[in-house]
Amino acid sequence: MLVLVAISSRQVHRRSVHLLQIHSSCCSQGHVDATASIVSESRDGDSCHLVFRLEQPDLFPYLIPKGYVAIDGASLTLTAVSDSQCTFSVMLIKHTQEKITLASKQSGEKVNVEVDMMGKYVEKSVLAAFRADSSSQLRTLIEKVVESVLASK
Repeated sequence: MLVLVAISSRQVHRRSVHLLQIHSSCCSQGHVDATASIVSESRDGDSCHLVFRLEQPDLFPYLIPKGYVAIDGASLTLTAVSDSQCTFSVMLIKHTQEKITLASKQSGEKVNVEVDMMGKYVEKSVLAAFRADSSSQLRTLIEKVVESVLASK
């Protein structure tokens, strides 16, 4: 359980939050995982569609359509991911364009990228479960899921 603290000019508010309650926003910390180049920019009414080429293909497992990525510190929803072309894209609505610096960048410019931390946590937990002894609860769960999938084929 996490404790979120909101500080206003008059008082401090504390609220307990389960980790699963914060899944609706990107869990980014401001640490740069890689850089990407802007491949293309196109307009769709007031919205701006940006395509990026990631310079570290090993980070693609953490990028999924409708998942999250932080680009130059702004948490954005991924609209598409192409592992084969090492590209991903986002769509910026008018309000977002007015609030972040990314909207003013041109094709060819580099941006800082941080992938969603939840994928990193899941990967680390699964790898740890398979290195652990056979009594690991996560390992047992994974084995049951695999057995179920294999039995249904």
